[in-house]
Amino acid sequence: MLYYVLPLMACARALAKTLHGDRTAVVYGPMPVGVKVTVCPIQVSPPARGATGEWHEEVVEGDSVRALFQDPEGKLLGFALTGKCAEEKMKLAKELPAILE
Repeated sequence: MLYYVLPLMACARALAKTLHGDRTAVVYGPMPVGVKVTVCPIQVSPPARGATGEWHEEVVEGDSVRALFQDPEGKLLGFALTGKCAEEKMKLAKELPAILE
């Protein structure tokens, strides 16, 4: 289950288009979750349950960590970012597969 705002917005957009006469399916794109901690911001987009791959972690500076989950071919399937690396959320989210199409 997706208990946050982005899935509701995706549904509302699809419903509005459908009610306007343009039948539109709901598509859930990547939905990173932010943990709002002022001392150390965190952005997480876990890989799908059962995804094949491995985590690659890098400490960039102090509390800034970039952890990327990639499949055997190197395709990005998930990430966890802390500190200054959290600013990379939008760039990395564009590389992730959709949750539901």
